[in-house]
Amino acid sequence: MAKIHTTAKKHFILVGNWKMNPDTLEDAKKLFSALSRKAQKTTKVSVVIAPPYPFIGPLSGKSDVISIAAQDVSNEPRGAFTGGVSARQAKAVGATSTIIGHSERRKAGDTDEVIAQKTFEALDAGLRVILCVGEKERDQHAHYLRAIRDQILIVFSKIDKKKASWITIAYEPVWAIGKSYDTAPKPSDIHEMSIYIKKVISEVLGQKPGLKFQVLYGGSVNFENAQAILSDGAVDGLLVGRQSLDPDAFGNMIEYANNL
Repeated sequence: MAKIHTTAKKHFILVGNWKMNPDTLEDAKKLFSALSRKAQKTTKVSVVIAPPYPFIGPLSGKSDVISIAAQDVSNEPRGAFTGGVSARQAKAVGATSTIIGHSERRKAGDTDEVIAQKTFEALDAGLRVILCVGEKERDQHAHYLRAIRDQILIVFSKIDKKKASWITIAYEPVWAIGKSYDTAPKPSDIHEMSIYIKKVISEVLGQKPGLKFQVLYGGSVNFENAQAILSDGAVDGLLVGRQSLDPDAFGNMIEYANNL
């Protein structure tokens, strides 16, 4: 994933996480081609697609406007780890970045320590990282802020700070997944969390690089709420799940971001 440089006009990143979809390579190629056409005329949006591992190689290099991300990598560089895929292996077949710490991986057992090690391995292999952080629930005493702070700081304690700019944070509140538009986080809530995340990163990197850090939002994103989030949420883009499998819906998000 190419680094996004700050300009007078905001440049967005839209990441489509296909998860375990679609079923066949043929369908994956058709979907990827359709999304590539949608992204062809963008000048202010970087589009990243994270397909299932078997499809990374066949899709790599098939578009000059979409880059490929892995959905996860191992916390080990190599060895006897049946079913694991190392960061170097992901890079070797065409991934330029990887998602790490997604709520579904955390639910499957990835601890903060494992996620920190995965981030280290990815950066060491030359992959950019989309690091997902987010609270399981909110409490009136704001303890959830401590949880997010810990998720960020354990990663930054593990990596070479010179490679910190290769990380993009995706704020993914677990409690918001599956929520309706009315009960999902409001743009003002997302704005506040974006500021908080940058403040935490500033503790490690300093204020100037911390405030420039890129923060995406993910959590049941669809075109209905994407417009308000991009316009008023003070984020640098979106991490989109289900609707990234719909060329029209995801294409509309790309077009909207490009026109802001």
